[in-house]
Amino acid sequence: MYIHKHTFGQSLYLVTLSLLVLGILAATGTWVYMLSLPGDTGKSVVASGITTTNPQDKAASQNVTTQYMHAFLTHQYSVMWSLLHPQTQAVWTNEETFASYWNIRLQEYTLHDFTIGQAKSLSSWTNPETMTVYSNVQQLPVSLQLDLKVQPRHTNNVPPEYVHPSQLFQNLPFIVQHVDAKNTTTTGHWLVLNAGPADLEAPILPPTTLSAKTVNVPILMYHHISDVPTHNALDKSLTVTSALFNQQLDSLKTRGYSTITFNQLFDALYYNGPLPTKPIILTFDDGYDDAYAVAYPALVKHGFSGMFYIITGKVGWQGQMTWQQMSEMLSHGMQMGSHTIHHVDMGQVYINSQEQAQQELQISRSTMQQRLGIVIQQFCYPAGEPFRHGSLYLRRAIVALLAADGYVGATTDPGMTGVTQNSQHPFVLLRLRIDGRDVLDNFIARLP
Repeated sequence: MYIHKHTFGQSLYLVTLSLLVLGILAATGTWVYMLSLPGDTGKSVVASGITTTNPQDKAASQNVTTQYMHAFLTHQYSVMWSLLHPQTQAVWTNEETFASYWNIRLQEYTLHDFTIGQAKSLSSWTNPETMTVYSNVQQLPVSLQLDLKVQPRHTNNVPPEYVHPSQLFQNLPFIVQHVDAKNTTTTGHWLVLNAGPADLEAPILPPTTLSAKTVNVPILMYHHISDVPTHNALDKSLTVTSALFNQQLDSLKTRGYSTITFNQLFDALYYNGPLPTKPIILTFDDGYDDAYAVAYPALVKHGFSGMFYIITGKVGWQGQMTWQQMSEMLSHGMQMGSHTIHHVDMGQVYINSQEQAQQELQISRSTMQQRLGIVIQQFCYPAGEPFRHGSLYLRRAIVALLAADGYVGATTDPGMTGVTQNSQHPFVLLRLRIDGRDVLDNFIARLP
């Protein structure tokens, strides 16, 4: 049930435009940018412990949410800044960089209105960007209605999110916390921790024209984090012991690395969004149960987030995570991405059946969105294919399918390796494979 609606900009400036095709020639081939399919819910499961909301808190949290979203629609960035929690402000260099980011973030879109749902109290919420845990917060689902200012003439090969961008921005969690006043003569006030549709963690809408930009962000690739004995070279390479993993995390902490989300990476590549001094992303392939039992608690202990790529057809199998476990991880700052339904070589599947290849991408994404209640925009190529051994034709074809099915980024499996991420190659995000046979000194030597 919606309790508030604000209307802004009733008219839409419609201009015909030739077909939007972003063909970019890269070392790995030309890719075409197409975005997510209609029907995404945009819901997010990033909080835990629902409690009863008293009427005063409910009214106050609705009021600050309305103020913030109204300021967002009317480009009053100083008002937005004044309503942010100090620790959220600290992500930015200053108010000027905050205003500059939001001035360009949705500059290609007309923002029409927003709706706010019922507030609910949460005992805790974890910020996935900093892994800071906040207690006694209010969460309100906020939806944003927006359209491209310049509409495409045709829609057959146009990114779906360019045609229906509002569908990504439905019921995104807006998180506020009551901050006590420093003096005893006032009662304190509510401040914004996460601004839902107007937040760095809002779904990515890539610009229609991509500028060239690179950032150095190492993306580490793990499989098993386990103390189960291994008996062959492949298993030994894929398995990092719990002791070594914790030593690696200790080393990252000591050297000043901060984990970031994939949204932060794309915000930086596309819109000059803020990054910590030494950003890093930790990824875990295949959705093994040791990711939940071993990797996840170690990450939380060290204040790190992680991205877990899930084979949806194997969820709940022996040795694999369950949906409930994944939901718990999401509520404590972890991220989830697709790794197909069956962990198949996407290039070979495409050769055999283009329809089956599309289903591997579409169904895995839609299943995760339905079961976890989040927007899935990131993908990982099983065994790195077709980017390890596939032809240029197959690479282009799979990237086109990914973009058409609503993904905005994909990570490779070395083969191709490195730490420099390129805005013009978002479906070829490079990773560093962590080998369980390496000693700690070798791990440290590979870091920038």
